[in-house]
Amino acid sequence: MRIKLNVFFILFLFAGYYWDRLTEMSVLFASVLLHEMGHVMAARLMHVRVEELELFPFGSVARMEDITKYGGAVEALIAAAGPAVSGLLALLAYSAPTDKDIFILCAKYNRILCFFNLLPVLPMDGGRILRNLLLYLMGYKRATQVLVLWGRVLSILLLGWNIYSLVQGSYDITAAIIAVFIFSGTSKEVKYCSYHYLLNSSSRKTSLVRCNRIRQRSLQASPETYIRQLVSQFSPGNLCTVLVKDYSGETVAELSEKEIMASFMKLGYDGKVKDLLEMKKR
Repeated sequence: MRIKLNVFFILFLFAGYYWDRLTEMSVLFASVLLHEMGHVMAARLMHVRVEELELFPFGSVARMEDITKYGGAVEALIAAAGPAVSGLLALLAYSAPTDKDIFILCAKYNRILCFFNLLPVLPMDGGRILRNLLLYLMGYKRATQVLVLWGRVLSILLLGWNIYSLVQGSYDITAAIIAVFIFSGTSKEVKYCSYHYLLNSSSRKTSLVRCNRIRQRSLQASPETYIRQLVSQFSPGNLCTVLVKDYSGETVAELSEKEIMASFMKLGYDGKVKDLLEMKKR
C-alpha cells in the first residue's frame, strides 16, 4: 500500500512551519495517519485491498482494489471507521492523567478530524455515509450531485469566512486551505461518479451484445498508451475490447472495458496501459 501526500497537505505543513506551529502540524500529521489506518483496517476486515492512501489536511482518499466494491454498507462502514478512530483518540487524550501540551493538541486535532469528516458533504466521510442512506430515496448519481452541491456551498462559506478574518487582521489561512480541498474534492467526485456509472454498466452492455442490441468494437493500444485516452473512446452504444500490441505489432494482451475502467479508477489520470498490465501480474 502506498501513502501519498496531497499538495494541500504539504502546504498545510509549510504553513505550520511558517507560523512556528510545526509541533502542532506534526501532531496533525500523526492524527490524520491514524485516522486513515482506521479506514485501512476496516477495508481489510471486509477483504478489500487498499492500493493507495492520499493524505489531505483533514482527511484522505483511499483507493480500493475494486471500484465495484464501493457503495452500500461496505463503503459506509469503511468511511465511518476513520472518524470513529479520531473520536476514540480524542476521548483518550481528554482522559489522560496529565495536561501536557501534546495531549491537548491530540485531543484538539482529533476532535477537529472527527467533526470535519462527519460533515454531510462530499468528499468527507460523512458525505459518503449519507450518500449510501440517500440511495434508498434516489439514484447514485443524483445523491452524489446533491452532496457535491452542499460541499461547494460549504467551501464558498469557508472561503468567505477566511477573507473576512484576514480583513479583521487574522493571518490563519486554515479555512481557505480546507475550502480549496473540499471544492477540489467535489470536482473529483463528479468526475468519478460518471466513471462509476460507466464501469457498472459494463456487465449490462455485455448482455446487450449477446442480444445484438449494441455492437462490439475493438481498440488498439501500446503499453505506453494513457488509459484516459481509451476511456475517452468508450460510449453507451458499444462495448469495447482493447488489444495491446508491442512495438513489433504482436498482440500481448486483450483487455475488457471493465478492466480498463477499474484500472482508471485506481491509477488515475496519468495511468498507462503498462501499469494496468503490471497490476494484473500481481
